[in-house]
Amino acid sequence: MTEEKVVIAGGGVAGLYTAWRLVNAGHAPASIELLEAGDRVGGRLWSIQMRSDSSLPAELGGMFLNDQQPLVYGLVRQVFDLDLAPVTPAPDFAWLRGKRFSIEQFADPDILPYQLRPDEQGLSYHALTLLAIERMAPEIKQYWPFNPAGSREQSLAYLRNHRFEGRLLCDWGFWNLMARVISNEAWQALRDVVSTYTLFANWNALDAIVSIVLEQAGKWYRLAHGYQQLPERLAAALREAGVKINLSSPLHLVQRLSRRTGPAFSLEVGVGPDARQIQADRLVLALPLMPIVKLVNRSPDLQSSPLAAQLKSIRALPACKIFLTFDQPWWRDVPDGPGKIQPDTYGVSHTDLPMRQCYYLGVDEASGQGLVMASYADGTAVDFWRALADDNGHAGKLESTLSRRAITEIQSELSEMHGVEVPPPTGGLFIDWAKAPFGGGWHNWQPGYKSWEIAPLMARPDPALPLHVCGEAFSEAQGWTEGALGSAETMLQKEFGLKAPAWLNDSAGSPPPN
Repeated sequence: MTEEKVVIAGGGVAGLYTAWRLVNAGHAPASIELLEAGDRVGGRLWSIQMRSDSSLPAELGGMFLNDQQPLVYGLVRQVFDLDLAPVTPAPDFAWLRGKRFSIEQFADPDILPYQLRPDEQGLSYHALTLLAIERMAPEIKQYWPFNPAGSREQSLAYLRNHRFEGRLLCDWGFWNLMARVISNEAWQALRDVVSTYTLFANWNALDAIVSIVLEQAGKWYRLAHGYQQLPERLAAALREAGVKINLSSPLHLVQRLSRRTGPAFSLEVGVGPDARQIQADRLVLALPLMPIVKLVNRSPDLQSSPLAAQLKSIRALPACKIFLTFDQPWWRDVPDGPGKIQPDTYGVSHTDLPMRQCYYLGVDEASGQGLVMASYADGTAVDFWRALADDNGHAGKLESTLSRRAITEIQSELSEMHGVEVPPPTGGLFIDWAKAPFGGGWHNWQPGYKSWEIAPLMARPDPALPLHVCGEAFSEAQGWTEGALGSAETMLQKEFGLKAPAWLNDSAGSPPPN
């Protein structure tokens, strides 16, 4: 049994998974210590009940997984046997430029309120997106998932080596490329109908194409009792094994020790009178970009390491959500609105209003109340909602009760979007993932960086230091739990010598039990 002292900073799914895999591989539980800055584990997997008697969770962070994500699907299905519910986000209608129309009518140039060029008209929003991507990468449909006989690896190899106008795709900004292949009106139509500022923004074009084409394959599911179940089960297994999980314990400072046989690091945990010192043979930073940047800035011994330089390759993206409860699911009575949500689907509508996306999450069986994610916004829309908080967002709260003025605004936007007078909600909640300690809802690779080369290097950014980085931020599947787990698994195999888990090869594509 390995006795090497490993300290893991970060109690999100990547940090918990790292500790769990080490224990299962024979590492002594007593020599593993996990530090979490907050008062709960799970990171950006956070499920809450809007009412104490509610059975319908509000997913403040991650919501869905699919059967082509082998690590998260394998953990949920093969390891912990958590209850899965099949789900298909079902776009219903859009309210764009003051006009309401069904998603199917996007292809009707007489209805769509955008001036598309003749070669862009008559296409669904999905087909228009693929038209743009085919113009960037003309042979893309010869590869998986368009060609079932192909593989993800073959698709990645093509995209990584393909050049557009002499430049690798990874050297382009995605918005720059979109401007080269479709009209600005088409780009705005796509951005608005998907209702996300960041997906069609100027991030690394290669990774944007991978996200749109490759990450959307597979059948989609949600955890019936909340996505937070996954990190909670990992944490329970660790506590049962004897691993220390220290909440409210932020890693504040890292000092490198001069050693031949002793510990590599002295770590300052906490601040003020409660601060303490611990030592570690290895340090794992399973953290988002913001806390890593702050840690490097406070730690002179890290400022000259290659880690500091690699931090420039990604950026954190602001994102927020607003959840509302209603006495009745009023949206089912809207004549040309979402109507009755079909079984195993999440109804979702889109708008260019600041609320951006609206998810009709269903009716709680216990209370009979309707639950809506009334806003899922990113980019500049986050600033709009943050300023409506009681403190104008100055207090830096991550999660808060929705202010009266914010309720008035979201009720007004819902009414405008649906063409009905939306009743007052019975409860409201606001989550701003751009606040500390997370700094963003997810991360994007910047143009000009080869993510497939940098991501593996983060397993040990400095060969001279036993310091390791993992998590969603520096993964090749940013924005997904699978990215966080994949980054951790790469690090564990490469730097800790672990073999791939036996359940991994049996997980992808296996259907959940009836």
